[in-house]
Amino acid sequence: MRTKRIDQPHAVASPSPIAGRRALTRVGLAVLLLAAVLVATGCVGGERPKNVIFLIGDGMGVAHVTAAKVAFGELEMERFPYGGICGTFPDGSFVTDSAASGTALATGFKTVNGAISVTPEDAVLKTALEYAEENGMATGLVVTCSITHATPAVFAAHIDDRGKNHEIAEQLTVSGVDVLFGGGAGYFTPTEAGGLRTDGQDLLSDMEERLVVVRDADEFRAMGEVDAAAFLHAKAHPGTAGDRPVSLAELSERAIEILSRDGDGFFLMIEGSQIDWAGHENDKQWLLDEMADFDEAVGVALDFAERDGRTLVVMTADHETGGLTVDQGSVPDDWLGPVDWSSESHTAAMVPVLSYGPGSAAIGGIIDNTDIGAFLIDAVGGEPRE
Repeated sequence: MRTKRIDQPHAVASPSPIAGRRALTRVGLAVLLLAAVLVATGCVGGERPKNVIFLIGDGMGVAHVTAAKVAFGELEMERFPYGGICGTFPDGSFVTDSAASGTALATGFKTVNGAISVTPEDAVLKTALEYAEENGMATGLVVTCSITHATPAVFAAHIDDRGKNHEIAEQLTVSGVDVLFGGGAGYFTPTEAGGLRTDGQDLLSDMEERLVVVRDADEFRAMGEVDAAAFLHAKAHPGTAGDRPVSLAELSERAIEILSRDGDGFFLMIEGSQIDWAGHENDKQWLLDEMADFDEAVGVALDFAERDGRTLVVMTADHETGGLTVDQGSVPDDWLGPVDWSSESHTAAMVPVLSYGPGSAAIGGIIDNTDIGAFLIDAVGGEPRE
């Protein structure tokens, strides 16, 4: 991986106690100066980015990245210059679900499993996306699951139970998010129109008051220049990577094109949702297909950031799924042998965090998922975490 190495200062054995104390003093002064710079400029360091793209590989642990690297030879993820690993523990438990971990990534605060951007006491937690909207930025959510699923929901909804898809759909409809790409059309559509809502509400029609709503891949690709759009291309969850009508990379590229029309910048969350589901099923080929789809979207984000020069890109996972072990393969031959799984659920294993662009050097090392949430909020000009 072409990751920039950041060597940490360390004390060297000295011939005398005085020399040793002087060496440690120099190190201490350097650390204090670095801390002062970070405090003075904000956690993103220096000039704030104009745009923020946040990529989440749902269920993607370090071993998942290893598997993809061995199988494909080279990854778009290798272009990130900075990195670290991130803890995912929720409030009151050891192993997280996507709602609790997503809440930490979106808000900078921990909550209990199942909760969507609310505290354990159901108090609302403002998200990075909402801070971005407050500061005039365009916003978007692009996923390969239902748009009402836990990870996208935590950025623009607030509710005590991730399973309340109909209520989450109602909140997304009035949220102000400019781009909504994923599945879940049924949660916005009444049963008489082929949807899943029994209350008669047609939220897609309501959404058309502020967004261009397209309903299939042909309409999506024929969509002209627009400032806001929704494309919900499945009744509930879309199919697997090989069956989806539009790749995550194509969705991401279109979302960036739409959002970058806003002169005030944008915040975009992109999720490779079904990496997690492949881990639950312990399905190696499905996992590799989803990793490839997600990695192509990473490339789209980095290509834009490199051209733009003012875009921060952060990539991480909400948790690890499957307890994946990679111990057979050949890197020179791009061959991945059989893999082992220790679980059919989430684990507490740390996950990767990688970054590129303005302020990216300030996020890395061994951190907590709440640190990422606080970093993103600072990057969009939100209030510091208390």
